[in-house]
Amino acid sequence: MKLKEMVERIQQHHPDMNITEIVRSLNDGMNDIGFKTELIESADQFDTVLNQRVYKLKKHMIKIKSVDYDGKSIKKLLGRPIERDLE
Repeated sequence: MKLKEMVERIQQHHPDMNITEIVRSLNDGMNDIGFKTELIESADQFDTVLNQRVYKLKKHMIKIKSVDYDGKSIKKLLGRPIERDLE
């Protein structure tokens, strides 16, 4: 089903909703389904900085399944780190 068809169907049941509101709701629903099913996967990379352990992640990143550094897999931390450098 195409976006136009979905918008028309929603407008039949909710005639007071404008197109922007409908499209936002549809996008929210797609994101929710993607999050719950973990159907959508992607990879990302960024430059590291010497002596920096904490990095801001991009907004679209919901869950990290694995981390590689210099071609090697990094083991998952199972608890809280002994030393914390959050700012």
